[in-house]
Amino acid sequence: MHRPFVRRPKALAALAGLALAIGLAVIPAQAQSTPHYERPMTTGSIGRGAAPGGPATREQVIARAEHWVKKGVAYSQARWWKDEATGGSYRQDCSGFVSMAWQLKESLTTRSLPAVADRLSGFDQLQAGDALDYPAAHAVLFGGWTDKAKGDFVYYSQSRSGRPARKDTANIHDSRIAGHPRTAYIPLRYKKITTAPQAPSPAPAQPTAPPKPKAEPKPKAKQESKQESKQESKPEPNPSPTAPAAAASPSASKPPAGTAGAPTSAARPDATVPAPGGGCAPTVRVSFWQWIFSF
Repeated sequence: MHRPFVRRPKALAALAGLALAIGLAVIPAQAQSTPHYERPMTTGSIGRGAAPGGPATREQVIARAEHWVKKGVAYSQARWWKDEATGGSYRQDCSGFVSMAWQLKESLTTRSLPAVADRLSGFDQLQAGDALDYPAAHAVLFGGWTDKAKGDFVYYSQSRSGRPARKDTANIHDSRIAGHPRTAYIPLRYKKITTAPQAPSPAPAQPTAPPKPKAEPKPKAKQESKQESKQESKPEPNPSPTAPAAAASPSASKPPAGTAGAPTSAARPDATVPAPGGGCAPTVRVSFWQWIFSF
């Protein structure tokens, strides 16, 4: 008689072992944590000695989130994580993850996170270290824009049971982000978040004007020729309007008789020289015999 079910238990055991091996290979390794609650007493080495609930820089917030991703901290609503880097303890769910990144005094819930944050006017105001909070279900930490013009960004979160903290990408225009409706999220900014001071950039060097070229001395010959041309181009003074006859007569320029160096008439020694402006000399009548003996 044929017995088809004799070896079935062995086959089932083999299949169960194979499934277990595959499951162990697929499920990522998760760090160990404690199941008991403990209020955070320190912010760890990443907090740089800051007190829980105190100011946190954006760089510190992102560094703390990346630390949980690197450690593979598993999602859990019943366990708390504590280590030297982030301090502790913080609950290992989505809102506990944001509380840890903001280094709060305790692990808040999605409903109580808005009490320590300011609501932004829009998603375009988000910066690295802010959060997207869905008060009824989920919260993620905004990691920064990869292409703000297109709406691409990265975020950190604890999403669901069996999955460790992770870093994902999304688009702000997607209908759903991290498995929940985009319209249900509220953009939040931790009230005590700060920006690390940056060294002032050196003032730009002022451009120096090039030195003005010195004017070359002009040759003397050219300067003298210009002076001569200026002298030649000067107009002569107009003649006196009160003595038109003197200007027309060549004898008008002669000085009066008796003055030093005054010219005398060459035609006759007894001829009188008219005074300046007096016109021609008067006519003198001479007899015939006087004229004969005058030679």
